[in-house]
Amino acid sequence: MRFELADEHRTFAESVRAAVGDWEPAREPELGAWQDDQDGALLARLEPVGFTALWCGDELLGAAVAGAHELGRAVAPIGVVDSATLGAPLWVGGRARHGRGAQTFAVPLPDGGLALARASSEPVPEPSLDGSGTVRVETEIDEPLAACEALARWGAWSAATLGYLAGLGEQALETAVEHARTREQFGAPLAALPAVQSRLADAALAVDSMMLLAWSPGRESPRSSALAWAGDACCDVTASAIQVHGAVGFALESGLHRPFRRARSVHVWTSEACAAAR
Repeated sequence: MRFELADEHRTFAESVRAAVGDWEPAREPELGAWQDDQDGALLARLEPVGFTALWCGDELLGAAVAGAHELGRAVAPIGVVDSATLGAPLWVGGRARHGRGAQTFAVPLPDGGLALARASSEPVPEPSLDGSGTVRVETEIDEPLAACEALARWGAWSAATLGYLAGLGEQALETAVEHARTREQFGAPLAALPAVQSRLADAALAVDSMMLLAWSPGRESPRSSALAWAGDACCDVTASAIQVHGAVGFALESGLHRPFRRARSVHVWTSEACAAAR
């Protein structure tokens, strides 16, 4: 991030960063198996910081963005963002992410509505590539949230999701820049090659643009085109980071597979949620 935050937002971001600490998700994917990187210990760390109920007012949008940005940098479970802003795991098209053990789910409704619905069937775990703990479950809506409350929650979720995507992209970009500075090729660091410089510059511009969108004033509905653009941009940034690493980028040891997979998963889920809320 290359612009100054307000003191209270910077302090909150530092608190979330300290709470996350050295937390790290499992690197090794179990292809074809159900996985959930939602971590009770991580949630316990974040609770004293106050990363809950961030939809409660316009004055908390900055906290939602600042905290979600740090969670994105840590490639933390996106379900933390969902529960803090929507009030429950996100449910779209019969599936919920990070829905293990949940009995209530946040369901997008047409025209930007939102409902907290209860499970009406036993959750069935489904494999995913990013550890998002996807479950298939039927829901039953008792009563949609009031329009003002739905707008408040969607606004916080949209802003926080943009911040999370920017954090994912920033983490991947920093890893790529460090590799380009230290890896030598043709007798010079990779960072000296114009093609590498151009790719990293484009990625840096995309990360800054995502952050500026996240910090834009006012509430954004889940139908915002900003979410669609940021999802694509984050996917491109993480792909560029892998390209800069060359063959090493595809090795699990680099850690780049985590933001790469998570960016694509978040983009798909966000697109589905926006489509359902139209």
